[in-house]
Amino acid sequence: MIAATRYVRLRFPPRTHGLAAVLTYASVVALSVRTWPGVVPLLLGGITFVSLFLFLRLVDDLDDGEADAAGLRAGMVAVAAAVVLLNLQDHLALALAGGACAAALAAPFLPRHGIKQPVVLFVAYEVAPLLVLAYGGVTAGAPPTVAVGAAVVLWSAYEHWKFTRKLDEPDYRPFGLGQGARLVAAGALSATGVVVAALIAVPWVVPVALGLLAAAFAAGALSWWRAGRRGGTWWSGLTYVLAVDLAVLVLCTTWGVWE
Repeated sequence: MIAATRYVRLRFPPRTHGLAAVLTYASVVALSVRTWPGVVPLLLGGITFVSLFLFLRLVDDLDDGEADAAGLRAGMVAVAAAVVLLNLQDHLALALAGGACAAALAAPFLPRHGIKQPVVLFVAYEVAPLLVLAYGGVTAGAPPTVAVGAAVVLWSAYEHWKFTRKLDEPDYRPFGLGQGARLVAAGALSATGVVVAALIAVPWVVPVALGLLAAAFAAGALSWWRAGRRGGTWWSGLTYVLAVDLAVLVLCTTWGVWE
């Protein structure tokens, strides 16, 4: 128990990663439904949602060759068992959660077998978080198309985080991309989220606000790049995820989406 608590504190800090996961779940629900879900399904869905992102962290650490492989595997089994127990009454939600776990476990096998094409690896590795986000919409009772659309909007913010984090580590090259390519990818994914938000049935202010956020963060990244990659990087990492989450929650609540 002590080891598990220490792991969560160091590798999935509740004040950062945990908070971002909770806000992201609330944002997916806000974009997916027009009436407030019941307290029990909302609670079970939220706990599962956070647990699934913890599962992804465990898999990443195991793939990176962290020392306590046995402990990581035990944690994965415990989290997976909890996810199953929390979703026994909802077969579609359980299928999405199981699919996310399976995708996360399968992805590391590709580079081990010589498959290193960036596009293939991106699809293989990033389908798991997309399924987790789709899980959030499904548990809220949203139609499949709306749930998928909401998932893509928040998935684009999640991917922005992945591509803009660790900019001070030159050796960190996700999918073989250097700093410049990573920033271009982050901008493209942010734009994708804005377009999808405009396509699903949400208040028109949501895609407008997300567009302004994406433009502001892209301008910050461009300024940093032109300054020789010096100065503050307020626009990188989890900042964009939290900004998108708060914008969605505030606007959806203010404009009466939740009844």
